[in-house]
Amino acid sequence: MKTFFALALTLSALPISISASINPAIAQSTPVEPTVSIRAFNFPTFYVRHRNFLGEISPISSSLDRADARFTVRSGLASSNCVSFESSNFPGYYLRHQNFTIVLALNDNTTLFKNDATFCIKPGLASLTNVSFQSYNFPTYYIRHKNFKLYIDPYSTDSVFFNDATFTLVAPFIP
Repeated sequence: MKTFFALALTLSALPISISASINPAIAQSTPVEPTVSIRAFNFPTFYVRHRNFLGEISPISSSLDRADARFTVRSGLASSNCVSFESSNFPGYYLRHQNFTIVLALNDNTTLFKNDATFCIKPGLASLTNVSFQSYNFPTYYIRHKNFKLYIDPYSTDSVFFNDATFTLVAPFIP
């Protein structure tokens, strides 16, 4: 699977440049596709996916797994400087945090939903050629995996947190 180390986002729907916020040296790089899969940094055979409307990381083996691990990158519902992740197999459903747990939920168009479903892409905490996702409405919190489930947790300088909160955007799985 091709990895996009270059994170210049040149989608007409997303007028932001991810690469500029991560590393100006890679700003001239390949654009990220509008649909992506997201690989865990410290578990390179595990990918972000939804299962039973909960966010998790897991190995991908079936067509259902591949479909659940594909997300359309949208301009952030609460801020165009950030992004929101819409499920490719459940249009209108987005990854959001709810009680600090990442869930897949139908966009109800409320301010709370938009805030909870918006994440700002930051340089990877464990590796600058990767990314971390900062919560828009809890800016000291980042998406991370813990026991293979996805949460937002407060920033920590612990190396385990850095590794668990770092991801790689890759070409999307084909269902």
